[in-house]
Amino acid sequence: MKDILGAPWGPILRWLLLVFSAVPLGALTPRTTDLDIPKRCNLERVFKRIGYNCAKLDLKEIPQNLKSSMEILDASYNRIRDLNPSSLGRYTDIQYLYLAENMIQTIEPGTFAILRNLEAIDLSYNALTTIPVELFDLPHLRNLYIYSNNLYDLRADLESVEKPIKAPLQLLNIADCRLGSLPDFGILPDLWHLNLSSNPLQQIQPQQFSPLCNIKTVDLNNTKMSPCTCQQMTFYMRRRSIAIKNGISNCDSSAEELIYCPDVVNSTRDASEFDECNAVRETKVLNEKATSSWIIVALSILACLVVIVVLLCVCHRRNSKSSKESQKITLSDVKESEENGNRDTLLSYEKT
Repeated sequence: MKDILGAPWGPILRWLLLVFSAVPLGALTPRTTDLDIPKRCNLERVFKRIGYNCAKLDLKEIPQNLKSSMEILDASYNRIRDLNPSSLGRYTDIQYLYLAENMIQTIEPGTFAILRNLEAIDLSYNALTTIPVELFDLPHLRNLYIYSNNLYDLRADLESVEKPIKAPLQLLNIADCRLGSLPDFGILPDLWHLNLSSNPLQQIQPQQFSPLCNIKTVDLNNTKMSPCTCQQMTFYMRRRSIAIKNGISNCDSSAEELIYCPDVVNSTRDASEFDECNAVRETKVLNEKATSSWIIVALSILACLVVIVVLLCVCHRRNSKSSKESQKITLSDVKESEENGNRDTLLSYEKT
């Protein structure tokens, strides 16, 4: 050892021995980092609903080890690229589904068809080119968020959709989707809010809003309408008492530019779809009233039956009580008669 340490490279060996002797043995063994720990979805309860928070877990697919009875799933901010029927096949009770900020490019047919209880879905900030048409057949879908997708194929896909659609959409957000006009969704009698902001909308016309007879607010911010179209849209929205959220950008124009615009009044008349939409809406209202009336009648009949049953029970108890009292009286009479008969026999024996 002395020969070795006395060699020209002896000081280097001494330095290495000092370093390794000062370092604990545990520091040389590999440690488990946070990246090595498997990340799991958090089970949460929101308004008494079973939900899972799977956001920001770098997931590449929908986890298949969650409770099948969950009603809320948040898988936003992940790296999911494709969805197929087996992705959500176990979770048919989902009511709220959040898949925003992923890399979803392909959604195979039948992926959402099994979600018959779905009420809201968020597919924003993905790489979709159309809206999965099966969403329009879901009977309870009310809110659809699909903004910040390049929906180039939406117009062609909507031509194959049966109209009026079955989904009772109330809120639709298709902002920043590279749309030149309002897509033809057909009659939407329940829709009350529509977000079309950050779209070119160079071919938009007021009549495209005729099928939306219940619309209350529209977001047209950051669009590229022509001055004449902007004037028509403003007049049309004002006539139908539709609130324009955040105003209409790029809508300022000089009087000279507006001279060549078509007649605002005639160019903003509603199309025939407006009357059809109102008719469908009135039918729905009447059906809801009829349903509520039948419910009231059924509850009234049930209440009457309950009252009748209670009265019968009370009468039965009274009759049983009176019958028991009459039986007691009869038994006492029998006993008295027996006692009197015994006394008469005893007296007759004494006389004899």
